[in-house]
Amino acid sequence: MEKKIVFGNWEVVTILINVICTKIFLNYPRMATEQGGTAGWIFTLYISLLAFLGFYIIQRLYKSMEGKDLIDIGEHVGGVIVRVLVGTTIIVFLTYVTTVYLRTFSENMKLVALTNSPLSFVELFFLVCMVAGAYFGLEAIARLHAIAVPAIAVGFLIIMIGVANYVDFSQLLPIMGYGPSKIFGEGVMKVSIFAELLLLFLMAPYIKTNKNLKSSGFWALGFSSFFLFISALVFVTVLPVPLALERTIPIFHLARLINYGRFFQRIESVFIVIWAAASLLFVTVNFYFILHTFKKTFKLEYYKPLILPFAILMMTLSFLPGNLIDAVKLEVDYFRNWAWTVTFGMTIVLLLIAGARKKKHGKA
Repeated sequence: MEKKIVFGNWEVVTILINVICTKIFLNYPRMATEQGGTAGWIFTLYISLLAFLGFYIIQRLYKSMEGKDLIDIGEHVGGVIVRVLVGTTIIVFLTYVTTVYLRTFSENMKLVALTNSPLSFVELFFLVCMVAGAYFGLEAIARLHAIAVPAIAVGFLIIMIGVANYVDFSQLLPIMGYGPSKIFGEGVMKVSIFAELLLLFLMAPYIKTNKNLKSSGFWALGFSSFFLFISALVFVTVLPVPLALERTIPIFHLARLINYGRFFQRIESVFIVIWAAASLLFVTVNFYFILHTFKKTFKLEYYKPLILPFAILMMTLSFLPGNLIDAVKLEVDYFRNWAWTVTFGMTIVLLLIAGARKKKHGKA
Protein backbone atom coordinates (compact mmCIF):
# COMPACT_ATOMS: atom_id res chain seq x y z
CA MET A 1 0.00 0.00 0.00
CA GLU A 2 2.82 2.43 0.84
CA LYS A 3 4.17 2.46 -2.71
CA LYS A 4 0.78 3.54 -4.05
CA ILE A 5 0.84 6.69 -1.96
CA VAL A 6 1.47 9.82 -4.03
CA PHE A 7 1.40 13.37 -2.76
CA GLY A 8 2.23 16.75 -4.18
CA ASN A 9 5.21 19.07 -3.98
CA TRP A 10 3.53 21.24 -1.36
CA GLU A 11 3.39 18.41 1.18
CA VAL A 12 7.04 17.56 0.54
CA VAL A 13 8.11 21.20 0.84
CA THR A 14 6.28 21.69 4.15
CA ILE A 15 7.79 18.51 5.61
CA LEU A 16 11.29 19.64 4.64
CA ILE A 17 10.78 23.20 5.89
CA ASN A 18 9.69 21.91 9.27
CA VAL A 19 12.46 19.34 9.76
CA ILE A 20 15.12 21.87 8.72
CA CYS A 21 13.73 24.91 10.54
CA THR A 22 12.52 23.42 13.82
CA LYS A 23 16.03 23.98 15.19
CA ILE A 24 15.28 27.72 15.06
CA PHE A 25 13.05 27.26 18.10
CA LEU A 26 15.76 25.34 19.96
CA ASN A 27 19.18 26.81 19.34
CA TYR A 28 19.91 27.87 15.74
CA PRO A 29 20.10 31.69 16.29
CA ARG A 30 22.48 31.12 19.21
CA MET A 31 24.52 28.62 17.16
CA ALA A 32 24.83 31.13 14.29
CA THR A 33 25.94 33.81 16.76
CA GLU A 34 28.54 31.47 18.29
CA GLN A 35 29.90 30.75 14.82
CA GLY A 36 29.87 34.24 13.32
CA GLY A 37 29.26 36.69 16.16
CA THR A 38 27.69 39.82 14.69
CA ALA A 39 28.00 38.14 11.27
CA GLY A 40 25.72 35.22 12.15
CA TRP A 41 23.45 36.31 9.31
CA ILE A 42 26.38 36.13 6.83
CA PHE A 43 27.21 32.66 8.14
CA THR A 44 23.59 31.66 7.46
CA LEU A 45 23.77 32.92 3.87
CA TYR A 46 27.04 31.05 3.40
CA ILE A 47 25.82 27.62 4.56
CA SER A 48 22.58 28.15 2.61
CA LEU A 49 24.63 28.70 -0.54
CA LEU A 50 26.59 25.51 0.18
CA ALA A 51 23.34 23.57 0.67
CA PHE A 52 21.98 24.87 -2.66
CA LEU A 53 25.21 23.85 -4.38
CA GLY A 54 25.11 20.38 -2.82
CA PHE A 55 21.50 19.85 -3.80
CA TYR A 56 22.13 21.15 -7.33
CA ILE A 57 24.76 18.45 -7.81
CA ILE A 58 22.50 15.76 -6.32
CA GLN A 59 19.44 16.59 -8.43
CA ARG A 60 21.58 16.55 -11.59
CA LEU A 61 22.90 13.10 -10.71
CA TYR A 62 19.42 11.89 -9.72
CA LYS A 63 18.11 12.00 -13.29
CA SER A 64 19.20 8.45 -14.00
CA MET A 65 17.58 7.18 -10.78
CA GLU A 66 14.16 8.83 -11.15
CA GLY A 67 11.57 7.62 -8.65
CA LYS A 68 14.06 5.66 -6.52
CA ASP A 69 14.96 6.34 -2.91
CA LEU A 70 18.42 5.88 -1.40
CA ILE A 71 17.72 2.29 -0.37
CA ASP A 72 16.71 1.40 -3.94
CA ILE A 73 19.85 3.11 -5.23
CA GLY A 74 22.00 1.23 -2.70
CA GLU A 75 20.56 -2.07 -3.91
CA HIS A 76 21.14 -1.04 -7.53
CA VAL A 77 24.77 -0.19 -6.74
CA GLY A 78 25.78 -3.25 -4.71
CA GLY A 79 22.89 -5.58 -4.06
CA VAL A 80 21.86 -6.70 -0.58
CA ILE A 81 25.11 -5.70 1.15
CA VAL A 82 25.04 -2.06 0.02
CA ARG A 83 21.25 -1.86 0.57
CA VAL A 84 21.68 -2.97 4.19
CA LEU A 85 24.69 -0.67 4.68
CA VAL A 86 22.83 2.37 3.31
CA GLY A 87 19.63 1.54 5.20
CA THR A 88 21.49 1.03 8.48
CA THR A 89 23.33 4.34 8.03
CA ILE A 90 20.02 6.15 7.49
CA ILE A 91 18.43 4.43 10.51
CA VAL A 92 21.36 5.41 12.76
CA PHE A 93 21.28 8.97 11.36
CA LEU A 94 17.55 9.44 11.97
CA THR A 95 17.62 7.67 15.35
CA TYR A 96 20.44 9.91 16.54
CA VAL A 97 18.76 13.18 15.59
CA THR A 98 15.30 12.03 16.76
CA THR A 99 16.41 10.88 20.21
CA VAL A 100 18.57 13.95 20.79
CA TYR A 101 15.75 16.27 19.73
CA LEU A 102 13.20 14.31 21.75
CA ARG A 103 15.34 14.94 24.83
CA THR A 104 16.03 18.62 24.12
CA PHE A 105 12.40 19.35 23.15
CA SER A 106 11.20 17.75 26.37
CA GLU A 107 13.80 19.44 28.58
CA ASN A 108 13.06 22.87 27.15
CA MET A 109 9.30 22.36 27.31
CA LYS A 110 9.70 21.45 30.97
CA LEU A 111 11.72 24.63 31.54
CA VAL A 112 9.26 27.07 29.95
CA ALA A 113 5.82 25.50 30.37
CA LEU A 114 5.63 22.25 32.37
CA THR A 115 7.97 23.14 35.21
CA ASN A 116 6.43 20.75 37.76
CA SER A 117 6.07 17.76 35.46
CA PRO A 118 8.60 14.89 35.45
CA LEU A 119 10.73 14.69 32.33
CA SER A 120 9.42 11.20 31.57
CA PHE A 121 5.85 12.54 31.50
CA VAL A 122 6.80 15.32 29.04
CA GLU A 123 8.59 12.82 26.79
CA LEU A 124 5.59 10.49 26.96
CA PHE A 125 3.47 13.26 25.44
CA PHE A 126 5.79 13.40 22.42
CA LEU A 127 5.98 9.61 22.27
CA VAL A 128 2.21 9.19 22.03
CA CYS A 129 2.13 11.56 19.04
CA MET A 130 5.00 9.67 17.38
CA VAL A 131 3.18 6.37 17.78
CA ALA A 132 -0.12 7.81 16.50
CA GLY A 133 1.58 9.40 13.48
CA ALA A 134 3.38 6.17 12.56
CA TYR A 135 0.15 4.21 12.92
CA PHE A 136 -1.80 6.51 10.56
CA GLY A 137 1.04 6.52 8.03
CA LEU A 138 2.94 8.89 5.78
CA GLU A 139 -0.03 10.26 3.87
CA ALA A 140 -1.70 11.50 7.06
CA ILE A 141 1.61 12.95 8.29
CA ALA A 142 2.15 14.75 4.97
CA ARG A 143 -1.39 16.25 4.93
CA LEU A 144 -0.97 17.44 8.52
CA HIS A 145 2.29 19.19 7.61
CA ALA A 146 0.57 20.89 4.67
CA ILE A 147 -1.97 22.43 7.07
CA ALA A 148 0.16 23.08 10.17
CA VAL A 149 3.46 24.38 8.77
CA PRO A 150 1.97 27.57 7.20
CA ALA A 151 0.36 28.38 10.57
CA ILE A 152 3.68 27.76 12.35
CA ALA A 153 5.45 30.02 9.82
CA VAL A 154 2.92 32.81 10.40
CA GLY A 155 3.37 32.53 14.18
CA PHE A 156 7.15 32.71 13.78
CA LEU A 157 6.90 35.81 11.55
CA ILE A 158 4.57 37.49 14.07
CA ILE A 159 7.30 37.14 16.70
CA MET A 160 9.98 38.45 14.32
CA ILE A 161 7.85 41.48 13.39
CA GLY A 162 6.79 42.00 17.01
CA VAL A 163 10.36 42.72 18.18
CA ALA A 164 10.99 45.23 15.35
CA ASN A 165 11.08 48.17 17.76
CA TYR A 166 14.02 46.55 19.61
CA VAL A 167 16.13 46.12 16.47
CA ASP A 168 19.44 48.01 16.46
CA PHE A 169 21.44 47.55 13.26
CA SER A 170 24.56 49.02 14.85
CA GLN A 171 24.87 45.65 16.60
CA LEU A 172 25.83 44.14 13.23
CA LEU A 173 29.25 45.76 13.58
CA PRO A 174 31.95 44.61 13.05
CA ILE A 175 30.41 43.38 9.82
CA MET A 176 32.55 40.22 9.62
CA GLY A 177 32.02 39.28 13.25
CA TYR A 178 34.59 36.72 14.37
CA GLY A 179 36.37 36.89 11.02
CA PRO A 180 36.29 35.17 7.61
CA SER A 181 38.21 32.08 8.79
CA LYS A 182 35.66 31.35 11.51
CA ILE A 183 32.70 31.95 9.18
CA PHE A 184 33.91 30.49 5.87
CA GLY A 185 36.57 28.06 7.08
CA GLU A 186 35.24 26.39 10.21
CA GLY A 187 31.67 27.19 9.18
CA VAL A 188 31.73 24.90 6.13
CA MET A 189 31.01 21.87 8.32
CA LYS A 190 27.81 23.50 9.55
CA VAL A 191 26.14 22.88 6.20
CA SER A 192 24.83 19.97 8.27
CA ILE A 193 22.17 22.46 9.39
CA PHE A 194 20.42 21.25 6.22
CA ALA A 195 21.09 17.57 6.91
CA GLU A 196 17.38 16.78 7.25
CA LEU A 197 17.15 17.28 3.49
CA LEU A 198 17.93 13.55 3.52
CA LEU A 199 14.19 12.92 3.92
CA LEU A 200 13.63 14.21 0.38
CA PHE A 201 15.70 11.33 -0.97
CA LEU A 202 13.53 8.90 0.99
CA MET A 203 10.33 10.47 -0.40
CA ALA A 204 11.41 10.21 -4.05
CA PRO A 205 9.10 7.22 -4.79
CA TYR A 206 6.10 9.22 -3.52
CA ILE A 207 6.67 12.25 -5.76
CA LYS A 208 7.59 10.13 -8.80
CA THR A 209 9.50 12.43 -11.14
CA ASN A 210 12.90 14.08 -10.96
CA LYS A 211 11.18 17.36 -11.88
CA ASN A 212 9.13 17.15 -8.68
CA LEU A 213 12.20 16.24 -6.63
CA LYS A 214 14.11 19.19 -8.04
CA SER A 215 11.26 21.64 -7.54
CA SER A 216 10.49 20.46 -3.99
CA GLY A 217 14.14 20.57 -2.97
CA PHE A 218 14.84 24.06 -4.22
CA TRP A 219 11.62 25.52 -2.81
CA ALA A 220 12.24 23.88 0.56
CA LEU A 221 15.82 25.14 0.68
CA GLY A 222 14.68 28.61 -0.34
CA PHE A 223 12.04 28.93 2.37
CA SER A 224 14.25 27.28 5.00
CA SER A 225 17.17 29.60 4.20
CA PHE A 226 14.86 32.60 4.51
CA PHE A 227 13.55 31.56 7.95
CA LEU A 228 17.05 30.70 9.23
CA PHE A 229 18.39 34.03 7.93
CA ILE A 230 15.58 36.06 9.51
CA SER A 231 16.02 34.30 12.87
CA ALA A 232 19.78 34.92 12.93
CA LEU A 233 19.50 38.55 11.76
CA VAL A 234 16.73 39.53 14.19
CA PHE A 235 18.35 37.72 17.11
CA VAL A 236 21.69 39.51 16.82
CA THR A 237 20.14 42.93 16.13
CA VAL A 238 17.84 42.70 19.16
CA LEU A 239 20.30 41.19 21.65
CA PRO A 240 24.00 42.19 21.82
CA VAL A 241 26.34 39.26 21.16
CA PRO A 242 27.48 38.72 24.79
CA LEU A 243 23.84 38.64 25.95
CA ALA A 244 22.72 36.57 22.93
CA LEU A 245 25.22 33.83 23.79
CA GLU A 246 23.64 33.42 27.21
CA ARG A 247 20.15 32.63 25.86
CA THR A 248 19.33 28.92 25.74
CA ILE A 249 15.95 29.21 23.95
CA PRO A 250 16.54 32.23 21.67
CA ILE A 251 13.13 32.80 20.07
CA PHE A 252 11.34 32.34 23.39
CA HIS A 253 13.38 35.21 24.86
CA LEU A 254 12.56 37.39 21.86
CA ALA A 255 8.86 36.63 22.25
CA ARG A 256 8.96 37.70 25.90
CA LEU A 257 10.10 41.17 24.85
CA ILE A 258 6.91 41.88 22.88
CA ASN A 259 4.57 44.22 24.69
CA TYR A 260 2.19 46.52 22.79
CA GLY A 261 -0.25 47.90 25.33
CA ARG A 262 -2.61 46.01 27.62
CA PHE A 263 -4.14 43.80 24.93
CA PHE A 264 -1.02 42.55 23.14
CA GLN A 265 1.18 40.94 25.75
CA ARG A 266 2.52 37.50 26.69
CA ILE A 267 3.30 36.60 23.07
CA GLU A 268 5.57 33.81 24.35
CA SER A 269 2.37 31.76 24.57
CA VAL A 270 2.27 31.89 20.74
CA PHE A 271 5.86 30.65 20.74
CA ILE A 272 5.01 27.68 22.97
CA VAL A 273 2.10 26.65 20.72
CA ILE A 274 4.03 26.82 17.43
CA TRP A 275 7.15 25.31 19.01
CA ALA A 276 5.18 22.36 20.37
CA ALA A 277 3.47 21.84 17.00
CA ALA A 278 6.76 22.00 15.06
CA SER A 279 8.46 19.67 17.54
CA LEU A 280 5.69 17.08 17.41
CA LEU A 281 5.70 17.09 13.62
CA PHE A 282 9.50 16.81 13.58
CA VAL A 283 9.78 13.73 15.79
CA THR A 284 6.72 12.11 14.17
CA VAL A 285 7.95 12.27 10.57
CA ASN A 286 11.46 11.18 11.55
CA PHE A 287 10.07 8.28 13.57
CA TYR A 288 7.97 7.17 10.62
CA PHE A 289 10.98 7.14 8.31
CA ILE A 290 13.03 5.15 10.83
CA LEU A 291 10.35 2.45 10.71
CA HIS A 292 9.92 2.71 6.93
CA THR A 293 13.67 2.46 6.32
CA PHE A 294 14.00 -0.53 8.66
CA LYS A 295 11.14 -2.31 6.91
CA LYS A 296 12.51 -1.65 3.44
CA THR A 297 16.13 -2.39 4.32
CA PHE A 298 15.36 -5.80 5.79
CA LYS A 299 12.50 -6.61 3.37
CA LEU A 300 9.79 -6.84 6.01
CA GLU A 301 6.16 -6.99 4.93
CA TYR A 302 4.77 -4.63 7.60
CA TYR A 303 6.22 -1.90 9.80
CA LYS A 304 3.36 -1.46 12.30
CA PRO A 305 4.48 -4.29 14.63
CA LEU A 306 7.72 -2.29 15.05
CA ILE A 307 6.01 0.88 16.29
CA LEU A 308 5.84 0.17 20.05
CA PRO A 309 9.28 -1.52 20.36
CA PHE A 310 10.96 1.30 18.46
CA ALA A 311 9.06 3.97 20.46
CA ILE A 312 10.31 2.43 23.72
CA LEU A 313 13.83 2.28 22.25
CA MET A 314 13.64 5.98 21.27
CA MET A 315 12.59 6.99 24.76
CA THR A 316 15.28 4.83 26.39
CA LEU A 317 18.03 6.25 24.17
CA SER A 318 16.84 9.81 24.81
CA PHE A 319 17.66 9.40 28.50
CA LEU A 320 21.30 8.47 27.86
CA PRO A 321 22.58 12.11 27.92
CA GLY A 322 23.10 13.11 31.53
CA ASN A 323 21.40 16.50 31.19
CA LEU A 324 20.22 19.14 28.72
CA ILE A 325 23.72 20.52 28.15
CA ASP A 326 25.02 17.08 27.18
CA ALA A 327 22.10 16.58 24.79
CA VAL A 328 22.71 19.96 23.13
CA LYS A 329 26.41 19.13 22.73
CA LEU A 330 25.51 15.87 20.99
CA GLU A 331 23.52 17.86 18.47
CA VAL A 332 25.63 21.02 18.03
CA ASP A 333 29.18 19.71 18.45
CA TYR A 334 28.82 16.34 16.75
CA PHE A 335 25.71 15.99 14.59
CA ARG A 336 25.90 19.50 13.08
CA ASN A 337 29.57 18.98 12.18
CA TRP A 338 29.32 15.57 10.55
CA ALA A 339 25.73 14.96 9.38
CA TRP A 340 26.58 16.41 5.95
CA THR A 341 28.62 13.27 5.23
CA VAL A 342 25.38 11.27 5.07
CA THR A 343 23.00 13.76 3.42
CA PHE A 344 25.40 15.11 0.82
CA GLY A 345 28.47 12.85 0.87
CA MET A 346 26.84 9.41 0.86
CA THR A 347 24.09 10.50 -1.54
CA ILE A 348 26.50 11.95 -4.11
CA VAL A 349 28.82 8.90 -3.94
CA LEU A 350 25.89 6.49 -4.42
CA LEU A 351 24.53 8.46 -7.36
CA LEU A 352 27.96 8.70 -9.02
CA ILE A 353 28.46 4.94 -8.77
CA ALA A 354 24.89 4.24 -9.93
CA GLY A 355 25.33 6.57 -12.91
CA ALA A 356 28.65 4.96 -13.84
CA ARG A 357 27.14 1.46 -13.66
CA LYS A 358 24.22 2.51 -15.80
CA LYS A 359 26.51 3.99 -18.47
CA LYS A 360 28.70 0.88 -18.42
CA HIS A 361 25.69 -1.43 -18.85
CA GLY A 362 24.27 0.87 -21.51
CA LYS A 363 27.47 0.63 -23.58
CA ALA A 364 27.57 -3.12 -23.08
